[in-house]
Amino acid sequence: MIVRLTIQQDGAGFRAMISKRDDQGSAAIGAPEIFLVDNKDEARKRAKEMARGLGLKTYRVVDRTLKV
Repeated sequence: MIVRLTIQQDGAGFRAMISKRDDQGSAAIGAPEIFLVDNKDEARKRAKEMARGLGLKTYRVVDRTLKV
């Protein structure tokens, strides 16, 4: 299982979505958790706590706020 955090800009803050995925990262397991945060560190902390709670050492981050 993989925990994936997706961060998007939402006004002055950020919209974060934490989802559980299969080992390949392609299929979602259950419904994602969506919440608003003031900064990216809050979202990363929440994803880290979820991953640790599931016995995982890492989680993936998809940061959609960065512009190329």
